[in-house]
Amino acid sequence: MSKQTRIAVTGIGPLSSGGSGKEEVLKSVMEARTGLIQKKYSIGGEEIGKFFLHEISGFSIDHYDIERRSLNEMRSWKGGDEIEDIYYFLAAIKMAIDDNGVEISGKNSRATGLMLAHENIGHGHFYEKVIDELSFIGENADKKPTTKKGYLDAFYKAFKRTGYELQAFMPLYHIAKIFGIHGYSLMINNACASGLYAIEAAASAIRNGQCERMIVAAVDKSNVFKQIWFDDVMMLSKDGRAKPFASDRDGFAIGDGGAALVLESMECAKAREARIYAEYLGGNFVLEGWKVTFPDVSGDSYKNMISEAIALSEVDVSDVGLIVPHGIGTKVTDEYEARAIAEVFGNKSDLPLVTALKPYTGHTLGSTALLETAIMLLALDEGYVPATLNCKHPDDSLPIGVVRETKKAESIKIALKTSCGFAGFDGACVFKKWDN
Repeated sequence: MSKQTRIAVTGIGPLSSGGSGKEEVLKSVMEARTGLIQKKYSIGGEEIGKFFLHEISGFSIDHYDIERRSLNEMRSWKGGDEIEDIYYFLAAIKMAIDDNGVEISGKNSRATGLMLAHENIGHGHFYEKVIDELSFIGENADKKPTTKKGYLDAFYKAFKRTGYELQAFMPLYHIAKIFGIHGYSLMINNACASGLYAIEAAASAIRNGQCERMIVAAVDKSNVFKQIWFDDVMMLSKDGRAKPFASDRDGFAIGDGGAALVLESMECAKAREARIYAEYLGGNFVLEGWKVTFPDVSGDSYKNMISEAIALSEVDVSDVGLIVPHGIGTKVTDEYEARAIAEVFGNKSDLPLVTALKPYTGHTLGSTALLETAIMLLALDEGYVPATLNCKHPDDSLPIGVVRETKKAESIKIALKTSCGFAGFDGACVFKKWDN
């Protein structure tokens, strides 16, 4: 295959606080339902704090018909540690594979690759376990180590398996083994834009002949450390409601969830008469590398990246009918995004439809770009553009407006997903709705 190979999206498996699977998730968006709660976080039974969260309720990996032997082998290796992020990966991937309809194992095991994206999988679980299980140190003088070597020995004994599992290749290994995937595979961590980077990397692997299809998956689960950190840098909304591009925007709430997409060459998809949602036309990516939590508002990096993504996708600016921005709901980043979009597309009367999706799902961090892409493609497939929730008071000082009521939009063919990620990892991907 070559770089001219066209890329089809032929499977979608979303998981959010609004539901599990494409029907449930899309229905929750269309009905403007969220899973926002105020969650109590605890370690070892001791309450640590309360934070707003878009929580997945009643999740069980047993609902997804995962092959039991391999699942039990993973659990045995991990010494009984239950890492829910891995279960989210398994659920999303299983739903996308079922939606795609291709048997992955057997002769297709080498033809299928896996591209995972996450922000430090397993770290939250590890920190909580350390705090819980080492809390005895100092309480009993007979047990307290007296040397650094003694502390190391005690630490290693308690956490040797959990610590080893922090290496990014281990979740990739477990998940690929469970599904029988033996093709080109990578783990990506590029902050909030990870999902878009993963889409581009997967498409490149297909175009370069590494494999016929790639499963792209990104998930994230909240933990108290993430909540405390975002609270400390004052990025969490006071009432838990993200209000993208509104005059009263004051931050976001974290969300649990993620998604998986199946990408394959258009040639293969057509040959087997696959269900095609969209064609991935191309993307563009930059690393501002200025501040961790804020973009460089004095520069044009984001604007130029969006323009180049459209050019690389070989469409005109006027062809784009929908933009799903990062829409994080903070003063600085929303203003930066709005200015960049307006400078690319023109004034408000010339803009494509713009809608932000984080109010539905929360900010799912490493999975947010992929989950929002999945929802965008599903909504376009149904001929709708969801409203931006919580934007009751639009910020008239911004050069863009957002969709405030769900619209029928069957004529939209080209959609743009952008991400203005932490640490300056920015991405933009362009998709074309497929007319079946």
